[in-house]
Amino acid sequence: MLNRMLRKSAQAHPAKAAIVQGGRRLSYEELESTARRCAGFLRQSGVGPGDCVAVVLPNCPEFVIAFFAITRLNAIMLPLNPGYTREELRRFLAERPARVLITDARHEQLGRDCADAANLIVVEREDWAGCTEISPPEETFCGDALYLYTSGSTDSYKRICCTQQNLFFEASNFVQSTGINADDNILCTIPLFHSYGLGNCLLDAAYTGATLVFEPDSDAPFAARCHGMLELLRAEKIRIYPGVPYQFEVLAASAEDLGFYFEDVRWCISSGDVLPRRTYDRFLGRTGHPIRSLYGSTEAGSIAMNIAPDAEMEYGSLGPALRNVTIEIRDAQGNQLPADVDGEIWVKSPTMPPSGYESRNELTLAVFRDGFYDTGDVGRSDHRGHLILAGRKQTFVNIAGYKIDTSEVEEVLSSCPGVREAAVLGVEIPRMGTMLKAAVVTDGPCREAELRAFCRQKLAFFKVPRFIEAYAALPRSAVGKLLKSELGGVEHFLNDIRGAEAVRTLAQLPAAPLRRRRSLVTSLVRGQAAAVLARAVESVPPDLGFIELGMDSFSSIELQVRLEYLFNLELPTTFTFDHPTVDAVTENLMDLLSAATDKTTPVERILTP
Repeated sequence: MLNRMLRKSAQAHPAKAAIVQGGRRLSYEELESTARRCAGFLRQSGVGPGDCVAVVLPNCPEFVIAFFAITRLNAIMLPLNPGYTREELRRFLAERPARVLITDARHEQLGRDCADAANLIVVEREDWAGCTEISPPEETFCGDALYLYTSGSTDSYKRICCTQQNLFFEASNFVQSTGINADDNILCTIPLFHSYGLGNCLLDAAYTGATLVFEPDSDAPFAARCHGMLELLRAEKIRIYPGVPYQFEVLAASAEDLGFYFEDVRWCISSGDVLPRRTYDRFLGRTGHPIRSLYGSTEAGSIAMNIAPDAEMEYGSLGPALRNVTIEIRDAQGNQLPADVDGEIWVKSPTMPPSGYESRNELTLAVFRDGFYDTGDVGRSDHRGHLILAGRKQTFVNIAGYKIDTSEVEEVLSSCPGVREAAVLGVEIPRMGTMLKAAVVTDGPCREAELRAFCRQKLAFFKVPRFIEAYAALPRSAVGKLLKSELGGVEHFLNDIRGAEAVRTLAQLPAAPLRRRRSLVTSLVRGQAAAVLARAVESVPPDLGFIELGMDSFSSIELQVRLEYLFNLELPTTFTFDHPTVDAVTENLMDLLSAATDKTTPVERILTP
C-alpha cells in the first residue's frame, strides 16, 4: 500500500528531488528504484513478511530507503533513537527481537553491542546496485508495518504496531485536510524515529511528491544549528516547516532576520507539546506567521489542526478534526458533552492501530473502546466545532519536546551505589522552562557530579537530571504516598549559581582595574560552565568551544540563565551559541556591563548580588 503511494509520486514526478541533504539529491525515480534494490538486499539477508527490522539511524536518505524497502517486503520497521545508550537499545530489542538491525558507521559499535542474533547492516558499507529489485505484490497489503513506542497518557512506555493502512491514512487525512501539495517542500528537523517526523514529514512528502529536506547534521543542539536551518529555508524554498515549541522559542529569541528567512514559508506547524502564548506572539511578531498547533498522538496520529487563513488564526484553537477523524468530548461516565463544556477528549480515526498496545491487554481495554481512543487529555469543542485543549492528565515530564518517564530515571538513580531513595520531577525555573530535578536520600554525602555521571552512562542526555538535591527523608503522606509536590523548590539550584566564591568575586568587580575585571569575569564564566558540564574548572579552557566540551541544548540554556542570575542581565536564548567559548562570553559580558554603566545604571547594581 505504501510502496504504491511512493510509486504514484515517482510516476508523477520522476525527476523531482524526493530527498535533499547537504550535497545529496535523490529524485523520486531514484528513491523508488533504490528502495526496490534495498528490499532485494534485505530479502537476501533473510527478511520476510512479518519480520522485525530495527533501524538506528539519524535523519538521512537511508532511513527513507529502509522504510520503503522494509514495507515492500511486508516486514515491520522498528525505528529507534540513535541517541539511546546501549542499555536502552538492548531493552527495546529484547522486547521485540529484530531479524536485522540497520545502522550507520557512526553507530556501528553500538549496533554490534545490541544486535546479538540479528544480522547487522551498516548502510555506508552497502551497495544496493547489484541487488535484484523487488516489485510490490499484486495484491495491496494493508497489514503490520511499523512499531512505535509511546509514553501515551498513562504510566510507562508502550509499543503499538501501525499497519500500512494506518500510515496511508495518516498521510491522506492530513494532506486532504490541509491541501499540501508537491510544491510545498518540507524541511524536516524532527527525528524520523518519532511519529511526528515520520508521519508529518516523510509520509506527507511521499504522498504528495513534495521534496523532503534534511539538515546536513541534526545531532548538534538546535540553537547551534539554527542559522544553517534558516539558510535551508531560503535555499530550498521551503513552504512547510514542522517544529516543536522549543524550536520556535529559540527562533523567536534569536537575533536573525526571521522575516527574511521565512519569506517563502507558507505554514509553520508545532506539535509534541502545548505551544506557549508568549512563543506564539513573539514568533508572529518577528515573522508575520501564526504557528499552527497540530494536535495528535502516537496512538491516533494527526487529529486536528487550525487550517484557517492567517488573518483568522487564533491562539489556542486547534481547529476542526482532520478528514476521516471524529472527536468527541465526554464526561467521566462516557457521555458526550455539548459545545463549550470541558471533558475528556476521545478520538476515532483510521490511523489507530487495530491491536492497541501490544502485550498490554488490560490497558488496551481501558483506553481503546468502541472504536475510540481516550487521549487522556481534557478539552472542549467550541461553537464552530474547533477543538480547544484545556489540559493534560499524563504524568510524563516534557523537556524541550522530549517526553521523559520519571520512573525510569528514578530506577536508574536508585541503582546507584549509596542511594537509598530517589524521586524525579519537572520543575519550572524562570526563563529556563521545565528542568528535571532529582531528590535523593543517600547513605553518605551526596556527590551530585558523580550521580549525574552515573545517569549519563545509563540514560540518553535529555533524561539526566539537571540538578540533584539531597534530603534526609523524602516527604510522604499518612498512607506512605510520595509527595512530589513538596519537592519542587529550586532554591538549591539558584543558590549554587551565587555561591560564596562567586559572591566574593562579584564584590571585587566594581573597583577592579579593567584587566583585573576581565580576569574576574572570566573566572565567573568558567565556574558556571564547569558547574553546568559537571567538570573541574581547570578542564574548561577559555578558548575551547562549548560544544567541543560536551554542551547540548539543555546545558547551553542553563549556562545562559546562570549568567543572567549572576550578572543581573537579560541575555538571548542563543547567547552561548552566539559566543561559543568562555573568552567570547567574557568579552560580550564586558561590553554589556560597560553599556549598562554608560546608561547611568550604577555598576554596583549590575555587579553585586
